[in-house]
Amino acid sequence: MKKVAVALVGIAVMVFLYMYQPPILSTDEAIIRAEEHLQHIPMEWERAFEENEFQDVPWGNFTAELGPRRGVWNTLLHRQQWEVTVNHNGKEPTVVIDAYTGKFLEMWGLLN
Repeated sequence: MKKVAVALVGIAVMVFLYMYQPPILSTDEAIIRAEEHLQHIPMEWERAFEENEFQDVPWGNFTAELGPRRGVWNTLLHRQQWEVTVNHNGKEPTVVIDAYTGKFLEMWGLLN
């Protein structure tokens, strides 16, 4: 009887974790966070940019796509990510941020 109860509680917790999702950032918030990450570039990416290269980028030069995050745990919990691409001065870097917190995940496309 105890094993059944523990199994049911475990299943209920898993269902709750799967169904509970914190609010996702709006498209505008995602673009603003990505722009902040471009202005305050992580140390490992600094050599790919010139100083203040992405200051005052027009709003129309941003595109944002919401998609699933990679990884087994992220798939199980249905986690999402924003991919924000900036088209500016012939470069199109893409900043990938967590869709819930805006935390920087990765960046690509800098050396096009």
